[in-house]
Parts: sequence; C-alpha cells; structure tokens
Amino acid sequence: MTRLVRFTLLWLCALVLVAPAALASTHPNRIVFQRDGDLYAFQLGHHPVRLTNTIAHEHDPAWSPDQREVAFAVGRRAVGVLDVATGKRRVIASLPDRFDEIVAVTWSPSGTSIDFSAMNNFRRNGKYRLNGTVWTVSPTGFGLHQIVNGQGLITGLGFLADGTSVFESTEWPNGVTLWHPHAPLGVNAFRPDGSDLHPVSKTLASDLDTSDVSPRLVYRGWSRTCHGCGEIWRMSIDGRGAHVIALPPKGYYGLYEPRFSPNARQVALLAAKGRSASLWIMRPDGSRLHRVLPNVSSLDW
Repeated sequence: MTRLVRFTLLWLCALVLVAPAALASTHPNRIVFQRDGDLYAFQLGHHPVRLTNTIAHEHDPAWSPDQREVAFAVGRRAVGVLDVATGKRRVIASLPDRFDEIVAVTWSPSGTSIDFSAMNNFRRNGKYRLNGTVWTVSPTGFGLHQIVNGQGLITGLGFLADGTSVFESTEWPNGVTLWHPHAPLGVNAFRPDGSDLHPVSKTLASDLDTSDVSPRLVYRGWSRTCHGCGEIWRMSIDGRGAHVIALPPKGYYGLYEPRFSPNARQVALLAAKGRSASLWIMRPDGSRLHRVLPNVSSLDW
C-alpha cells in the first residue's frame, strides 16, 4: 500500500509539471481565460490547465496565431507574453503613469506585433475626461509606440485575417467627457499603422472580435438589455447585416466578450450571474448555447 501511495504521488507531481508542455502540443483549438488574476487554458472536453501563478493581476489574454504564446495585460499599465510550453513569462511593455487601464489585447495575423488599447482618464475644468489610445509593440518588446489617439473607451480590438485592417469597438462611459468630442463611437476600422481611421457602424458595441476565416464580426450590444448587461450581435466587416444572435439565458443578466473559434464554427462568451461569470459556447448563429465552465473572466479562443 505504501508503494502504491508513493507511486500515485509521484505520478500526480509529474502530471502537474508536464501539463503546460502537453497542452502546448495539442491541437490549436484552446480557450485561454483569466480566473482570480491568473491565466488558464482550456480545451473542450478536458480540465483547465493553470498557466500562471503570480501576485500580479493578469487579464485580457490573447493567443498568438500559432497558439504557442499568450499576450496579456499585467495590472493597469503593462503587457506581458507567456510561452505556454516553457512557462516563461516576460513583460514587454510598460506605459506612463498617466494611463489608467489596458482593456483589449490582440496579435497581428503574422505574429510580428501586438496591439492593445489603453485609457487615459484625467480631470480638467471640473470634469472627468477620457482619451482612448491604441499602441503596438513587437512580441520581443521593441518598437513600442502609439498609433491611435483621441478615441472613446476602446473595449475590443481585432485584425482582419489578411492583416490589412484593425477593427475596434468604442463607447462613451457614463460620467465622463471624451477628450475628442467628435470621436467616432461604435465599430471603427483603421490600418495597422493607425491611419485611415473611419467608422464602420455607429452602433452600441463593446468586446468586439473578428473572425479568422470569414468577413464577420461579433460584439456585445445592449439595445435590448441595459448598458451593464449585454446581448451578442454579429455583422459583416462593412457594417451590414447587424443582428442579435444571443440574449442572456434565464437567470443570467448579461452576455459578454464573444470570441470566434479558430475555424469560426463556434463562439465562446461569458454569461454573468450575480458577481460571477461562466464560460458558454454556441454556434455563430446563436443556436446551441450551453454552459461549459464556471468562474471565468476575460478570454480568447
């Protein structure tokens, strides 16, 4: 019996040590998410694997195109990259103290750059003002610079699959004044260098994601719920055909952060109930919506 117990303990320890490497070698169809300030990876039909265990608050993860690395926000002003196979974690960018929050992180399709949105909240003439910006940096940390300025609250970023355009979802938070009063709100697009920024759809939009295989977007809207709640919408990249594909299930007050699967045949999202959220999966038309995992925050697929 003692030998059996000893063998079992050794086996469990080995499983914990090799889990990240084993996960990295599986088919690239995994969801990365945040739970209690750490990052986890999850493949449907399997148990989640913990990727990080630090005192830093890590959030808004984004897979690299080959799913070998994860970019993520660290606290309020930094961006890090994690090598899933080795577990090595590095900070690649830190913003000045005047920035208050990083909200969205995404990789370019080529894997050569990481874009992220950062909010600058400040008070002037007795009013709270907000300036939304987009930054880009290489995965090694070189070339950090701002490419977009004067925006609203940027809650979602996503590249087209060919890398020619970046889409953003922006909104106007309650109780603040936009630094640029005529900043386009809703879904906007711009070139990777930040030029040619233009509105695609002047709508209520947050948490945007782009498909890797089709010219479609998904995002959270709230025309049929409330601003603090949410429903999931889908539309084409030219702003046409916008329609609701999912409303909160009974007992849940909102849906958030829709993310296409790599083949765009499914969409992962969060459903909020009380103070917690759970991971749900559905088809891109909103059918077969079902719960798969509890206690999940920001995610990517």
